Amino acid sequence: MPTPDQMVVAAAQTALRPLGLRRHNRTRVWVEDRGWWLLLVALERSRGGDTQLAVAAKFLWGPMPEFTYDLGGRVFWREDTGDFATEWPQDGHVWVQGIRHIRDDQFATDLAQVTGIARQRAEQLRQEIGTPADVARVLAAPQSRITATSWWHAFHTGAAAGMSGDAALARKHFDRIRPDRLAVAWESDLGRRAATLSGLADDPPALFRRLAGDVAAMRTQLGLSDTPLATPPEPVW
Repeated sequence: MPTPDQMVVAAAQTALRPLGLRRHNRTRVWVEDRGWWLLLVALERSRGGDTQLAVAAKFLWGPMPEFTYDLGGRVFWREDTGDFATEWPQDGHVWVQGIRHIRDDQFATDLAQVTGIARQRAEQLRQEIGTPADVARVLAAPQSRITATSWWHAFHTGAAAGMSGDAALARKHFDRIRPDRLAVAWESDLGRRAATLSGLADDPPALFRRLAGDVAAMRTQLGLSDTPLATPPEPVW
């Protein structure tokens, strides 16, 4: 009989491989390479042993050579209807954020539901962020959120704007990142990177080329192909 881990992998492979996602090494993470961003689907194991779902984008213009949830993340769902949400709804209904193996038949049923939701959310995220301009629009919306801090939100909004040719919007968001002299190392590094990019905003093609170079460098650090299937279109200046 398969173990619970093997059941998770089999269910995810069945649901996600037809979308083009591939399992990352021997983890519970499935990845699709979108050229300038990665689509991530994770069937995470919680400390309590539950299997939880996260679907997110990692933008490759950022400086962190690891899988980060730059847009999106944890998914919640209703077992009775299959509806799902990316924030915990306060609507009086019963929403869940994980499944647990009790019996093989029960776990298989629950996995079929959660991997079906993973597929739907992955397709939804693809539709939402087809271009860097889409990313800038989504992140600039008042209701949008991003994990980590508001500085990361500002950085990704600025980078998306810069890659879509909107240098003024890029500068606006890069200039919001102002860590003080007591900042920890990652905050200082992000501030310096943002200042450099903001300084290129007077030359939009140069800003685009710098960000495209950052994407290429991150692809190398992550061991991705040198010939991505998709690249961000160069704006018409």
